[in-house]
Amino acid sequence: MTDIAISVEHLSKMYLLYNRPVDRLKQSLFGPFGKNFARIFWALRDVSFSVEKGQAIGIIGRNGSGKSTLLQILAGTLALTEGEYQVNGRVAALLELGAGFNPDFTGRENIFLNGATLGIPEKEMRKMESAIIDFAQIGDFIDQPVKIYSSGMFVRLAFAIATCIEPEILIVDEALAVGDAGFVIKCMNRMREMRERGTTIVLVTHDVQTVRSFCDSVLWLHEGKIRGYGSPADITARYLQFLFEEQNSQIVVVNEQTLNTPSNSKTTINAGEKSLLLANRPDLTRWGSGEIQIQAFQLDNGLQTGSYLFEYGQQLKLTIQAKAAVDVSSPFIGFGFSFRNTKGLDIITFTTFEDNIHFQGLQAGQTITLNFETKNILAPGSYALVLNIEKRLNNKPQYLDFIENAILFTVVSEKHIFSLVLPDIDHDIQVL
Repeated sequence: MTDIAISVEHLSKMYLLYNRPVDRLKQSLFGPFGKNFARIFWALRDVSFSVEKGQAIGIIGRNGSGKSTLLQILAGTLALTEGEYQVNGRVAALLELGAGFNPDFTGRENIFLNGATLGIPEKEMRKMESAIIDFAQIGDFIDQPVKIYSSGMFVRLAFAIATCIEPEILIVDEALAVGDAGFVIKCMNRMREMRERGTTIVLVTHDVQTVRSFCDSVLWLHEGKIRGYGSPADITARYLQFLFEEQNSQIVVVNEQTLNTPSNSKTTINAGEKSLLLANRPDLTRWGSGEIQIQAFQLDNGLQTGSYLFEYGQQLKLTIQAKAAVDVSSPFIGFGFSFRNTKGLDIITFTTFEDNIHFQGLQAGQTITLNFETKNILAPGSYALVLNIEKRLNNKPQYLDFIENAILFTVVSEKHIFSLVLPDIDHDIQVL
């Protein structure tokens, strides 16, 4: 018995596009005689990947990259043009909002309609009916026509149906983007439970943090082709870098070499063995406008040298040195860092904005040294140090320098820690 739930090999999907409606008619009439009135558009081109049973794969990419097309093919609602795919198990899919629902039917009637569509007998759906209604939590609207439902109510009912029938493969296409926060948490918990029971999950979302925390692998599509495929931490970092560079393509970069060329001035960090210069490091995922650049940093506990092994409960000291490449006059400049786990999830994040510290800009050639100190409350494991400098305009960050993987470090502990962090908790116990 195969352990592969989904196998896709060299899959492609082509559409014929017409400039005018009449061109479609001309193509049908004269196409057999060699005339062409259409343009060829490849929504997907040579896509290959596989997903093991019980695994979750995230699919990311800009709008129009082919994500929804791929899911429709996997769900069996759209035919492919080239290649092949295999889906091993019963599939439940949440695609476009309202898909598979009859708008004139009530929510209760649509439960059985969806069951019939999936080949589930009415007798079995009767057994699941109460569980579906309880999970959806739409009250008396369950007996009202779904055409009066809000988008959130649609999602609640659709997700409840798709997950309560216990599919072997669950496909979700941005469906949770319209749900309220409480219901989204409820859905994520349900999907985690399903995955633990062996359900394979394919998730399309623009929420990178969700992908990092939930998925085992990530597929990045761009213009119908695979741009990246691998671990969530790696692929999402590359994706965010791509989005930043694209969104800020109109911003004048200080110098193409600024982020990779060592400064002529000496660093002022007295970090001994553990001082790290950031110039000429090919291992870094790094982007930003380059107006101010981080040159060096130091992370230690004041005790150990030459090692990035820290114990739970120790004081961690982080020193960052940065230098302005040009005059930067914005009064809303902030410096920050985060400790990120191997899934790519930021466990602890801090910026000077959090303490309402705003720097009034720097002059070209001017350096700034920042010292941070915090108690290590991280659970045992491996972490990456992320560094950043940003400007905030209308509460939106504009990165001057962003470094994904400045270093990797390890935390150990004699305590048994079952959460991501273990802060000091004041407590008072009274026995009466």
